[in-house]
Amino acid sequence: MPKKSKQAVFIDTSFLITIFDSSRKNHENAKRYYQFFIDNSIDMYLSTIVISEYQQKGDIQDILKTNCFIPCNFNVGDGIVAGDFASFLSGDREKNTREATKDDMKILAQCANNEIDFIATEDKSTLAKYCRKLVDNGKLNTQVITADKFDLSIFRSGQTSLLDLLEQ
Repeated sequence: MPKKSKQAVFIDTSFLITIFDSSRKNHENAKRYYQFFIDNSIDMYLSTIVISEYQQKGDIQDILKTNCFIPCNFNVGDGIVAGDFASFLSGDREKNTREATKDDMKILAQCANNEIDFIATEDKSTLAKYCRKLVDNGKLNTQVITADKFDLSIFRSGQTSLLDLLEQ
């Protein structure tokens, strides 16, 4: 499939919660990214896995009604890639028995199969770490955005503009 000209971001459950929960530590950063995605016509994808996880904590219907997010179904091809990713990262996964880790593999597999440019998460300790390891080893092309800081340099191959520095 040829690379699309429009950029795309996968929104992880932790990031989605942080966007819509003002009591969360990184709420303002997540909100700023969300607005940046909208202002720059970056497609925002929500995995059906993320939809399921969010629904366990609160009603996802109002968020889906915004029409800002494109639902992405988990399929057989995603399952195969998720299994491959889990096998590759098995050393790290044994150290972390967190139940959601298996969903992280599924979400990263969806990023790979859908040629998603970025994944936005608040989860630095597992999802971001796994994503970076897969990228570093040539298994994934998706760059990770973490909500702990607002940094637009990821959209400019690591370059920061003076305007970005003034906004901080």
